[in-house]
Amino acid sequence: MRFRAAKKQFEEFGPVQMNYTFTLRIISVMSEYDHTQQSGLTCTRARLFVQPHCCSHNSQWVAVRSDTVVGSAGRTACVCRAVGCLSSFSTTSSSLELSDKRTNRYDVSASTGGLALPAEAGLEAEGTGAGSVHRLTNEMEWWWAWSLTMVTMEIVFLSPSLGGNVEFSSTSVINNVVSDPRTGRLYVGAVNSLYQLNSKLEVEFVSKTGPRRDNQLCTPPVTNTCEEAKDTDNHNKLLLVHSAKDILVVCGSVFRGICSLRNLSNVDHVIYFSDSNGEKSYVASTEEGVSVVGVMSYYTVGGVQLPVFLVGKGFGGHDCTKLIATRILLDYHEWVVFDSIIEASAVQAASFVRAYLHDFRFAFTDNKFVYFLFSRTLGTQDMRVFTVIARMCENDHSYYSYTELQLNCSATNKYNKAQAAFVGEPGQVLAKNLSSSNPNVKVSDQDKVLFVTFTSDEDPHSSAMCMYPLQAINDQFEQLTKACYLKHGMINDKSVVYSPYANKPDESCGYHPNSDNYKCGAEFLPSPLASKAEFALSAEPSVVHKTRLTAVAVAVEMGHAVGFLGTASGKVLKVHLSASSKGHEQELGEGTGDEVNKNLLFDSSREHLFITTREKISKVPVQACHLKTSCQDCVSMKDPYCGWCVLEGKCSQKKDCGRSTERNTWLWSPDQKCVEIQTFDPPNLSCKKTQQVVITIPALPALREQDQLECSFGSSDSFDTAAQLVQHSQTQVACSLPNPEVISSTPGDWDFVSVPLKIRVNKTTEVTSGEFHFYNCAATVKKNENTPCITCVTSQWGCQWDAQNHVCSDQDYSVSGLNIIKPQQPDNCPRFESPEPQLIPVGVAIPISFQGKNLDIYDGRSFSIGTELMTPDEEQVTKTGGSKFQFAGYRFSYDVQQEVNVSFHIKDTDNHKIDSTLTVVLYNCAVGREDCSLCKHADAKYSCVWCPARRSCVYRELCQTPEPQQCPDPQIIDIVPRFGPMNGRIAVTIRGSNMGIRKEDITSITVAGVECTHLADRYSVSTSVVCEIGPVSPAPPFDVPVDQETSGVVVVEVVGGRRGTSKVEFTYRMRR
Repeated sequence: MRFRAAKKQFEEFGPVQMNYTFTLRIISVMSEYDHTQQSGLTCTRARLFVQPHCCSHNSQWVAVRSDTVVGSAGRTACVCRAVGCLSSFSTTSSSLELSDKRTNRYDVSASTGGLALPAEAGLEAEGTGAGSVHRLTNEMEWWWAWSLTMVTMEIVFLSPSLGGNVEFSSTSVINNVVSDPRTGRLYVGAVNSLYQLNSKLEVEFVSKTGPRRDNQLCTPPVTNTCEEAKDTDNHNKLLLVHSAKDILVVCGSVFRGICSLRNLSNVDHVIYFSDSNGEKSYVASTEEGVSVVGVMSYYTVGGVQLPVFLVGKGFGGHDCTKLIATRILLDYHEWVVFDSIIEASAVQAASFVRAYLHDFRFAFTDNKFVYFLFSRTLGTQDMRVFTVIARMCENDHSYYSYTELQLNCSATNKYNKAQAAFVGEPGQVLAKNLSSSNPNVKVSDQDKVLFVTFTSDEDPHSSAMCMYPLQAINDQFEQLTKACYLKHGMINDKSVVYSPYANKPDESCGYHPNSDNYKCGAEFLPSPLASKAEFALSAEPSVVHKTRLTAVAVAVEMGHAVGFLGTASGKVLKVHLSASSKGHEQELGEGTGDEVNKNLLFDSSREHLFITTREKISKVPVQACHLKTSCQDCVSMKDPYCGWCVLEGKCSQKKDCGRSTERNTWLWSPDQKCVEIQTFDPPNLSCKKTQQVVITIPALPALREQDQLECSFGSSDSFDTAAQLVQHSQTQVACSLPNPEVISSTPGDWDFVSVPLKIRVNKTTEVTSGEFHFYNCAATVKKNENTPCITCVTSQWGCQWDAQNHVCSDQDYSVSGLNIIKPQQPDNCPRFESPEPQLIPVGVAIPISFQGKNLDIYDGRSFSIGTELMTPDEEQVTKTGGSKFQFAGYRFSYDVQQEVNVSFHIKDTDNHKIDSTLTVVLYNCAVGREDCSLCKHADAKYSCVWCPARRSCVYRELCQTPEPQQCPDPQIIDIVPRFGPMNGRIAVTIRGSNMGIRKEDITSITVAGVECTHLADRYSVSTSVVCEIGPVSPAPPFDVPVDQETSGVVVVEVVGGRRGTSKVEFTYRMRR
């Protein structure tokens, strides 16, 4: 049967090769491609499916594997393999659909009869990669022949990235994730399943680990004799990788926490499992909420180094009764795999009680020590929780060296409960910061630091991350042991150490002079030891957050530490830990809403982070520099991974910037610096001139001889010109300015035009940009047309004024004379100034006199004066002698506000404006002074009077009748509120008019016949009085109950016996 695919359908996606290879026989594949280089391809999922009724025996197609191969010419391809069933069908045509993440469909049609894949069948595939699209140039043909009913399908995808992060989804809750640094594989322990993933999160193998018939009351091996047994979910409690032995330790919650050993290359291959070795083989916990941690180590016997792992776990009622245990990984003499080979009851059993609430979060080894991080109580009636790090020698056969040190996060230990931890190098900058904050500890960039996230019992909505250099932790441990061995547990006369989990914790320490010979403790030395709270190691939070921080991982980029913090809301925060004491935060990827698992892992390149949530793992780049397309956006991220690649015009990591080692070619994001123009020389230019400009650019990148610079002017690059580096300078560029005819005119009232400037390298890449100002002296006078000369010569452009021709022009050193006013010499401008009087009332023509200066060139000319409020009228100016002038005044009309500034212009007989700084204040007595009291309150300088005939406030000369000595009686318009309690004690606002000029004018106030106390500080002239009402007094006899309510008018009396009575009433009411 022959399949034919039209080339058009595959041009966008790239070439797809399908080999339908039947058992025992391969026919052929014929196709031709126009190849280009392809790299970085990732195949994420492929699945062939057929409806059940299409297959014999109701079977289905199933995907078994997908991996990557390298083809000829070094091309990388995605190979997805699937196996399944096939039967004969009578269908003569069918379609095979290839769908990508963009939901586009690509059809391959069956064109011959006989045997065909059914129409219900299809192929789903997803892949990501980087590279150019491959174009199919000829028709693609598949030939296949019928042999048996088993078929193997091989599909090769060569495609560009389909977008999005790579993800893996589990069918159940994920408990633990570990990685093999040697291969980059991930091992995922989920409820009832164990997955082996490659670094692209493709499933290589799946092993079903549950449910199993079990019960906490059953003793393994579980048989039918245990009647309580039922199908029980198997929660993965512990995963540990031993790369050298190629084994994976897997410990679940069923069968009392028994473990198995599996092949790292195939987790479905169980190397060892036994459920019949009794209690000594119980490792993990049967209880879902009990945390278990572990770490690979060694155990030396007779010179033989045996592989072991150490386990720390909380209390479980049916678990192994050891808090900490050492488990062997092979059979050795009387020991079998997973046996607990150390018995140390003081550490293992005495502490294994529920009261301590041990919650193990992390375990690691370093420099021949093993460390456990957990939180616990003191085991007494004090149920406060503290975080503790425990340390002992890695090859300690009796746990004699076991010591606990309390860790405080914040001076008050506000953040008291550890959630997750990470051990890593701090980088140069953070190491320096840590050293400077603790003079007793010198931290290098290669030292280890313990990064811990904490929650707070005091503030459940807050969490923090603290950092503890391992050197500081170890120094504290050394001080503790020495204090106990040599100083009876005392430091600076304070007891700092005790024996935990003991009946008499303070009686163990003493003086043991030979203890220095026993670095890992001894039988005769006190053990175990623990610090008292007074000797806790404290650190201030580096990060404080309002969401619970559930995971932490730290990388170093450019010598700076970058923390990745998972949250309970499913987000991962990226924090520049070296930036400041609090760091700079940004979110990595998109939050899922599900809590981030504490297993936050880097891939082998440390360029991606594996983020685990409830049922999903996402592979997310640690940086997304490429999403920022401008330098400002790039540096605003303050991301230590990113920088602006100047000569390529992109935001990238330094390693992805071609010439990043050269000066100023890669600008680091946290430095907040872009290539910017500092100065122009000249700083600006007249729009009537052109010349070269020298541009100073302090961060100009290093340029090679073959690099071409150019200046481009205008928003549409209308003028391009070559640019050159100024000789003997690394920061200056010279280029020609555009010709005057291509410069646009000045807009509106502006006296300059800003022309965009871009500096490019090699024609395409913009290095920096700015704006160059071309000024127009003639346009400066538009800014203030009443003072053309002053405006011209005081402009920033250095313009000069020709008073004879009334022209503002570029400075010209060849022109001089009395009529030429040079730049920045406004005192030489002809002008009128100093008007008198300054206050002018409306409705009256008041003569105004003023001074003239520098008017010799206008000798014999007459002048006229005007203003906008006189339009279109202008009045003649009269010279009164010398430099003094006057005009007869104008009857202005204006009632918008009490005062307004009025500026006058002055023109000569040729209608040219001569500079005038004549400005007076025009005022209207009636505006804002609607009653007599307000009028009398006006400042005396205004000469306002209350005119009874006009019943308004006017300028004195406009009232023909004398002003009354007293104003009319007060008028009360409103009362707020109009109701109040019988016992009074509330403020009442009385609004009206003519209620006095000063607060002292109020002589009495009554409300419903009850005295009301004037609140003078809340008085407003004439219009508002506020008082506090008194209680209603019952009339005699006093044993008669007071009425439920009483009402009455409000009366306000002012000086002179004038009284105002309200028309509305105030009502006292009983409270209900």
